[in-house]
Amino acid sequence: MKRIAALITILLLATAVFAQEADNKFRTKMFEVHHRSARDLSLAIKGLGSGTKGAEFSWNDEMHTITVRDYPENIAAIEEALGRLDKPMASTPDVEMKISLLIGSKTALPGPAVPEDLEPVVKQLQSTLRYSHYTLLATDIHHSKTAEGMVGSGLADPALMGLATSNPIFYEYHLRNIRVDAGAERPSVAVENFKFQMRAPLVNKGTQYESVGFETAVSIKQNEKVVIGTTTMGDRAVIVVLIANVK
Repeated sequence: MKRIAALITILLLATAVFAQEADNKFRTKMFEVHHRSARDLSLAIKGLGSGTKGAEFSWNDEMHTITVRDYPENIAAIEEALGRLDKPMASTPDVEMKISLLIGSKTALPGPAVPEDLEPVVKQLQSTLRYSHYTLLATDIHHSKTAEGMVGSGLADPALMGLATSNPIFYEYHLRNIRVDAGAERPSVAVENFKFQMRAPLVNKGTQYESVGFETAVSIKQNEKVVIGTTTMGDRAVIVVLIANVK
């Protein structure tokens, strides 16, 4: 029994000596963070610490500091990692999207005239589609960052679509995952998915609606006017025109 007690005492003393030796080898260093969140950097590099009992790792976002207490080699590894990671974030371009909805018809339309900047588009449509008359349904301008999306919606007068009803027409569109290629002389914008949907009331059907629309990927140059899709409703069509501007 005395022998077991002696062994336990020896182990405890050895553990204490080891802990004291480890503690004596620890160093403490405070790092200033200049470009990123101290918390985010800490979570990224915390694994570089030794994990030894007595080692410490803390951060303060308000003071923009990370404090480490560990072996010199671990502190050196953390310092090297911070030097690589604490860099200014690359600026993300702003993207402006101008989305215009035109209505095409074989007969004259009661809506507003097509804006001057879309007249070249209308001339092209008149030569390629069977509609000779065009009017503007709506124009929306959206701003977004790269990789984000855009959403828009609105109401349309059913008379513009030749529908004899008082129930409005609903439209909506979604742009998902917008990317910018700014490396070329003329920047370009890519949209992974552009979804347009229109819900029109069925005449003499009360509140019943039918849905039409399209989905497509989009690639467009800076300030280029592109017809990205059309959808028909009766004897008329809705044409979606997109203009992109990278800022």
